[in-house]
Amino acid sequence: MNKEGTSGQKDIVSTLKQELDDEKKRHLRTLADFDNYRKRVERDIESSSARGKKELIKDLLAVLDNLERALAQIADERYRQGLEMVYQQLLGQLRQHGLETVDSLGKPFDPCEHEGIGYLENAGFPHGHVAEELSRGYRFGRDLLRPARVRVSKGSVKTL
Repeated sequence: MNKEGTSGQKDIVSTLKQELDDEKKRHLRTLADFDNYRKRVERDIESSSARGKKELIKDLLAVLDNLERALAQIADERYRQGLEMVYQQLLGQLRQHGLETVDSLGKPFDPCEHEGIGYLENAGFPHGHVAEELSRGYRFGRDLLRPARVRVSKGSVKTL
């Protein structure tokens, strides 16, 4: 073989190696892009599922409220126990899916978690603390679904 033939073969081999390297890099980029796409789709599905749960739970809060009102009005103990079981079952299922209650009574008023409806004079709580909860507040994860509707203590409690 002459030098020109060997040189031409080296050029072809060098060109083919470069093309192979370029294809490997393109292949790795495609794999990385696909992995990023897969992760984004998974996040979108999780986010959509959480939004759907949140909306359904938010709609069921009225049912919980009505059950609480009914429990407060029932005099017959047998009916009360039955309704209490239904209420606890519903509340338990909603909690399993992420519903949390906002604890309010006796805590300092927080406009991020409470909706102030009015004041109670000398209610036995320090000034500015929740003295009465008119309707319970609920949270889903970090999101507040509904603030607690409360009355706030106006006046001070004498301490010994």
